[in-house]
Amino acid sequence: MGRKLVLFGFWLLGYSLGFFAWLVRTPVIAWIMTMGISSDVAGAMITGLASSIIMVAGVIMWSFLSRV
Repeated sequence: MGRKLVLFGFWLLGYSLGFFAWLVRTPVIAWIMTMGISSDVAGAMITGLASSIIMVAGVIMWSFLSRV
């Protein structure tokens, strides 16, 4: 698999996850705020979770593709 295709895959994964997170952010932030956490911290938690998912998926894909 070419480097450009892998980079495009990472971009597409990140874009899709970010787009989905934007759509569901209001109810998720409201749910997190019921635990007594401010909206700023809730937004930071969502961003951190999305970023960590992208990084883990990227490492898994990279590991899998390097074996091929």
